Amino acid sequence: MTSAPAIAERELAADSLLAALPADSLASVSPHLEAVELRPQQTVHEIGGRVTHAHFPAAGCVLAGVAIMSDGATVETALVGREGVAGLAALFADGRARHWTRALLPGAALRLPADALHELFARDEAARLLLLGSYRALLAQATRRAVCNARHHLFARLCTWLLTVRARAGRDDLPLTQEAIARQLGVRRAGVNEAVGRLERAGVVEHARGRLRLLDRALLEAAACPCHRALVAEAAAAPRAFGG
Repeated sequence: MTSAPAIAERELAADSLLAALPADSLASVSPHLEAVELRPQQTVHEIGGRVTHAHFPAAGCVLAGVAIMSDGATVETALVGREGVAGLAALFADGRARHWTRALLPGAALRLPADALHELFARDEAARLLLLGSYRALLAQATRRAVCNARHHLFARLCTWLLTVRARAGRDDLPLTQEAIARQLGVRRAGVNEAVGRLERAGVVEHARGRLRLLDRALLEAAACPCHRALVAEAAAAPRAFGG
């Protein structure tokens, strides 16, 4: 992981979940924050490894929690973007990661040492509510994804997933290959290729050179499975500020 000293921590905080903190809470934690630039597919947390830092992605950066099956196959469990934080396992149980976390979309993030996260959680009620809200939203997302994977057709699941990535990245132009999408959804690339082709023919997306651009969000929402609306509602219910 490389430092990004040219990127002001204050600017990144304003474009992340940390922006929801009261000014005094943010000021107290700011000295402990470090700006980092995450590369594509860079590992942030290893399964079973101790979580030494929490990561707050800024706009454009999206982290993915990934479960690894006994045969080596992977499937995504949850996504974290500018609305959340990765590494809350540092606060609970033995402080070890339950899933592999990596950068799905590269970009800037702020990382906070685990001991500073513990201190913030213990002494600051506003921060505690915000972090618990983020944790609740992650659990809800993971539960919803499990249901979605078991019950819904790949085409509708892909539409929901693209909308989820877009919401967390804050942009329509996504640096994603079909292989990466298939890996995240835990399906064969051929299935993703067919589904993306269908969306392209309908004028919903444009895909070329490892980038996928969303052209018509309304049509994408119409084609998504019911999990999209549920995920939006669950995210909206998570506290984003003290008293929220």
